[in-house]
Amino acid sequence: MLSLIAPRDLGPVPALAVAAFVALAVFAWTERTVLVDPEGLSVSYWPWKLWQIGSLAIGLGGVWWVWLSSRRVPWVRSLALGVLALAVLANAYTDLFGDHWGNVWRTVNPLFIGSSTVAGVALWRCGCASGRVAGVISLALGSLVFANGYFINNGIIWQILDPVRMLASLAWAAGACVTNTFDIENT
Repeated sequence: MLSLIAPRDLGPVPALAVAAFVALAVFAWTERTVLVDPEGLSVSYWPWKLWQIGSLAIGLGGVWWVWLSSRRVPWVRSLALGVLALAVLANAYTDLFGDHWGNVWRTVNPLFIGSSTVAGVALWRCGCASGRVAGVISLALGSLVFANGYFINNGIIWQILDPVRMLASLAWAAGACVTNTFDIENT
């Protein structure tokens, strides 16, 4: 089973296809949340929380799959993180996604949480003190998005997290293009 997400050193087109597949799979899962939460109760409703486990699993596994499969074309990682930052910008500050704004948030959150785990591990493994601090900050930011997205849902925290998520995604994008510090063969 682990060989399915093992490093593949994909070329540009397959790596882009993997990234698009992951994003669309999370969106498809979260778009069907209405099946378990027809009243839109969201965070306070346990069936909704249980349904979100699927999107978290797809998001976490998928982001790691993209990371491990794009070692030859690390710019794909940067592009995916840049698109993630743009999705936050468009959903928080425009009406681009219309009635699907909630589905977009439920797609962005697991992808961001997955990205924070990859960034945290990659930064920690760089070995320098500043990288380790940045890795801990990345993991803490992902944990905050997880807590607020699935348990607290505080609007003021979201107002703070929206620009922070955009900046973090762009910072990770800058580093993702030049690093391959987490290789399965090295563990």
